[in-house]
Amino acid sequence: MTFDDPDLVGFAAERRRGLGLTGLDAVPPDGLHITIRGVGDTTAVPDEHVDALVSSARERLSDVKPFDLTIGPLAGSRSAIRFSVAPWDPLLDVHRVLSACSGEVSPDPAARDVPGSPSRFRPHLGIAYNNTDRAAAAVIAAVAAQRTPERISVRVDTVELVVLRREGRCYRWDTRAAIALGG
Repeated sequence: MTFDDPDLVGFAAERRRGLGLTGLDAVPPDGLHITIRGVGDTTAVPDEHVDALVSSARERLSDVKPFDLTIGPLAGSRSAIRFSVAPWDPLLDVHRVLSACSGEVSPDPAARDVPGSPSRFRPHLGIAYNNTDRAAAAVIAAVAAQRTPERISVRVDTVELVVLRREGRCYRWDTRAAIALGG
């Protein structure tokens, strides 16, 4: 799920600026996203598999209604700065649907076992990644100073299948398919 809502972009930038930490790679304004599920390495997943996955996802996601997410509060760890997101239930529903779609169309059981099993899925929206080795305590302290009761709401009405790549120190993608929730 990708986000370009100007209020969310500003909210993320404001919290990131206030951290006062060096050694962070900021998620660019057009890079805000929630990863729902991986499909596989682009060199190993045949186009027929992707086309079938998109077709199945379009059909199944037509039953999933658009929903609102609350973004915030800020959280941090030794590897990243991120926003908590809530509620999880609609995200878990989308995750389950996409996992079922992938399981249906993949002829290789190993290809179905990609990171993102429901038991390991922890929805969040990253805004920066640590590019230096540091103790989690320093990140947690900086985040605590920026942790306010303020939250922002965003509407989720589309799920995108993207071809993900690294450019420098950030993730970039090309959208392969955008699937509207609720048909």
